[in-house]
Amino acid sequence: MDELRSSTIHRNLDSKIKIMGMEVHDLILILIFAATMNLIFGRTGFAFVFVILIPAILGSTLYLIKRNKPDGFLIDYFRYHLSPGWYAAGSQNKDQETRPRRIYL
Repeated sequence: MDELRSSTIHRNLDSKIKIMGMEVHDLILILIFAATMNLIFGRTGFAFVFVILIPAILGSTLYLIKRNKPDGFLIDYFRYHLSPGWYAAGSQNKDQETRPRRIYL
């Protein structure tokens, strides 16, 4: 009966799976990019540059940029910089009247 009241809980149930310090979906993105470059430039003299060097630079750049950042950082970053307009913490809602009301006494 005591076994039902206490059990071990593993601490890292919600941790991300990482391979060589990179998240799995980032690694798959880099491998798909390298495979596409191999299909296009695989038999040319530029194969080493496009198939190995550029994906390695892309992987190291993603690793360095995403280090110690929260989940979804790059998506939020690009949404912020690609959206039109500007943001302000004290801005009014679009439903509110922009001109001040006149109070008649």
